[in-house]
Amino acid sequence: MVRSGTIKIVKVDVMDAMDNQSTTTSEEVAAARPSNSSSAATARISDLQLDVKVMGNNDVMIRVQSENVNYPGARLMSALRDLEFQVHHASMSCVNGLMLQDIVAKIPYGLTTEEAIKSALLWKLQQ
Repeated sequence: MVRSGTIKIVKVDVMDAMDNQSTTTSEEVAAARPSNSSSAATARISDLQLDVKVMGNNDVMIRVQSENVNYPGARLMSALRDLEFQVHHASMSCVNGLMLQDIVAKIPYGLTTEEAIKSALLWKLQQ
């Protein structure tokens, strides 16, 4: 879901390496800064880049880059838990005010495409 005042950029790369087909999608959501503080939901995610790559049939690699405000690590883990992802590996790093998060997880039942995974994660992260 893209709110008004939000810019959405989607980049798709398709590659075939050693008979393992994989598709990479990248989505960047940049919400406009609110003029007053009454729009807390829009201000919560001011700059977020989300990359999703399905590996095989069951696993997904998720990379999130955002500002290090409002506990981005906790929000991502909460979103993954709510969507019933089984996390195999997670890594979080903070560099110059940016939080970089890499996740490898099992794809939950019902989320079969990268677009579905990305949309579900963005929806959960923007709540």
